[in-house]
Amino acid sequence: MMVSKDSMMATNLVISQARTGSTRLPDKVLLKILGKEILLHLIDRVLAAETVDHMIIATTDSPKDDVIIDLVDDYHRKVSVFRGSEEDVLDRYYQAALAVRDTFDDQLNIIRITSDCPLIDPKVIDLHVREFERRSVDYLSSRITKRTWPHGMELEIFTFASLKKAWQQATIASDREHVTPYIYMTANDQFNIYEFPYREDLSHYRLTIDYLEDYQLIKTIFEKLYPHHPHFDLNDIIKLLRDNPELSRINSERHNTKIL
Repeated sequence: MMVSKDSMMATNLVISQARTGSTRLPDKVLLKILGKEILLHLIDRVLAAETVDHMIIATTDSPKDDVIIDLVDDYHRKVSVFRGSEEDVLDRYYQAALAVRDTFDDQLNIIRITSDCPLIDPKVIDLHVREFERRSVDYLSSRITKRTWPHGMELEIFTFASLKKAWQQATIASDREHVTPYIYMTANDQFNIYEFPYREDLSHYRLTIDYLEDYQLIKTIFEKLYPHHPHFDLNDIIKLLRDNPELSRINSERHNTKIL
């Protein structure tokens, strides 16, 4: 369904950008695993988090992304779709949040999870949200200076006020493409931020989809875990990879250098 101001009473709003125009792996969010598109697997796992009240899939105005609207529209009552700028992703996020802003109080929190992370663990989302609330910061991220979570288990949380300030003040193209750099790069002057590391270094595990090898690994993980345990979590994934080290070698040539 399209965003409706009367349909949501959320506090924690997930916004996930999605498009078909990936240069490294075109249409990756539409690739299927166990008969279901990757984007729908992501939605299912996000909505399983106790702390998530609603989710917006923010795609582009490009006609080639009509297929995303067709896929997501009416998929779930807690999921809305929004279309915005293809290049200015910061503007897309802000406009998506603004479209539902009037239904929330001043404590609207936005959770940013990219659409190429279909293994995201609902429990990991809940851990981040509760830490964000406990610390009362403007911005919390799994990674600011050093990656400790697996690539594909990372997320960011920030207030609507912080998003608005970044939208108003960010002028560098890369800041607007990657949504949040303005927030954490100007933190000392304008924002109270916190980095939320994992208890051990799992940064060598690559659980995101940018390349065909990534898809092959994630497809294998789903095929091995999902049939017996649809709500498998990060611990299940890491146990599978440690018990079967050959799996991690599927995409080991790809490096975790992508900006969150």
